[in-house]
Amino acid sequence: MTFGGDSSPIRLGSGPRTMLIRPGVGAAGHIVQRSDLTSHRLVVEQATLILVEEGQKRITWSGGTTAARPGETLSLQPGEIVDIANTPGPAGCYRALWIVWSPAMIDAGGRQPGPAVAAHAGLGGDFLAAYHRAFDALDEACKLPASIAVSRLGEILLWLAERGFHFRPPAPPSVGQQVRHLLSADPSADWSMQRMARATATSIPTLRRRLAAEGVAFRDLIQDVRMSHALALLQNTDEPVLHVALAAGYASASRFAARFRARFGYLPTDIRGQNRGRP
Repeated sequence: MTFGGDSSPIRLGSGPRTMLIRPGVGAAGHIVQRSDLTSHRLVVEQATLILVEEGQKRITWSGGTTAARPGETLSLQPGEIVDIANTPGPAGCYRALWIVWSPAMIDAGGRQPGPAVAAHAGLGGDFLAAYHRAFDALDEACKLPASIAVSRLGEILLWLAERGFHFRPPAPPSVGQQVRHLLSADPSADWSMQRMARATATSIPTLRRRLAAEGVAFRDLIQDVRMSHALALLQNTDEPVLHVALAAGYASASRFAARFRARFGYLPTDIRGQNRGRP
């Protein structure tokens, strides 16, 4: 594993990429993208810190736009809706590592939370080494005790606190957020209003009314969660597009590609650069 600012891939030499998840601790992933693409209206579910390895990341939200280059990080507060643009570097690839914390780990201790999106530069080698240790601690294959993984992710929060930044403590979830969370647990399932009403211990009319009060529709939530899940798999794993389609609840790759393009404005294969050079 590299800790400096060179362009050596991280985690790519140890097998196929996969998203790392440790319940109650957090999750992590390694984004690789070979086209200059912008993804609009992405929901930030949990406190997130992204370390750019190659290329540039630019995030736009209601408060403005900020960007990060190799060796810099971007923090995203939970609950924000953002547009994210990933631009490949001179070698033709964008790479970044990301870590999210379980809500149970976030405690601002009464201190003022940082901005919705913030860039952190000049982090130094000690911070980068700590970041990579935290990243690897989320891989259950490394067999680290959960307490050690919690400690390593907590160290990153301490580094940010030294710079005066704190993540926003979790707020009680809205009905829409509760539904999104349940959908995210199994995006490929055949979800219905009846099934979701049972899962949320409410009636179908009540659930529909509460979602409408938040300006969202159940069908739209299903589509958005499935497409966001597919985007994450395309960026963070080496799974074939057909497997990604199945994981998002689509038996047809062509139907999935059409829905994906309608949502994001580009095809699933564009992320991996498989359509470069086409008209």
